[in-house]
Amino acid sequence: MRRLVSITTLLLLAAVAAQASVDDVIRKGFNVNAGGRLTLDASFGDVKVVTGGNGVAIEIVRRARTADKSEAAEIFKDHEITFDQNGNDVFIKSRYDHPNRWFHWNDSLSVQWNIRVPKNYSVDLRTSGGDVHLTDVSGEVEVRTSGGDIDAGRITGPADLRTSGGDIDVMSASGNVNAHTSGGDIKVGDTTGSVEVKTSGGSIELARVSGDVNARTSGGGIRIEEARGRVDASTSGGSITARFAQQPAGDSRLSTSGGSVTVFLAANVGADLDAHSSGGGVRSDLPITIVGSQERDSLEGKINGGGPRLVLRTSGGGISVQRM
Repeated sequence: MRRLVSITTLLLLAAVAAQASVDDVIRKGFNVNAGGRLTLDASFGDVKVVTGGNGVAIEIVRRARTADKSEAAEIFKDHEITFDQNGNDVFIKSRYDHPNRWFHWNDSLSVQWNIRVPKNYSVDLRTSGGDVHLTDVSGEVEVRTSGGDIDAGRITGPADLRTSGGDIDVMSASGNVNAHTSGGDIKVGDTTGSVEVKTSGGSIELARVSGDVNARTSGGGIRIEEARGRVDASTSGGSITARFAQQPAGDSRLSTSGGSVTVFLAANVGADLDAHSSGGGVRSDLPITIVGSQERDSLEGKINGGGPRLVLRTSGGGISVQRM
């Protein structure tokens, strides 16, 4: 019995030692005005950016996964961080040269970047191993991460967001949005500009888009709550649903190889419909002036006297055109 208790105690102590860590916090401030740019080139770590107040405030929380303070000091030393300022622009760069890095990716160190910038300020953020979270940024936004999600919040200005291993979520944007991911879903809220979104492994959901839409996915469906411009959307692995709230300025094309296509049109939208399905029928609840002969799997004609081309294609489902 005593032997069992001793073994249990040793196991508990080993678990506690494995979870032990040493924290280190770096704080830095810069006196800048609105209209500048923050550039962060982080070797890894999660990044959080908020807006408000004066100047740029930086808090870097580092955690060395060891109970040995001497070893922790060496780990922190190997994580080099440099700061620079040029006028209203702030530059942060880090590199990590710990010997074990290449064998155990960042097992010995975790980093959280907490940054506050002025309300009207642009950000350029790069990290190779973490999530990026933004709150109400009122400038240009550029984000690159190879291993996490991007939560962009509300953006006032153009946004270029790219990740190789996560989801992208934009609450709303007042400029053009360019979002690419190779491994997740994309959601974009109300946008006054144009939207270009591409993913190889997830679905796409767009709210109200005032500009043009370019959407591509190989692994999910596409849903556009309200399109006010041209739409070019295609998927190889799901259905497409789009609502046209007003007359588009040019031609639109919606195509899928793995699902249905459903289009809703406002009462005053005119279009030259060109719909073909290889895996289901084509139907319309709207009056159409037929051009040529009508077949079960194809429908060509003019809606409300005609207008820009509305091309609908599917190889794996039906096509439906309905009134909003």
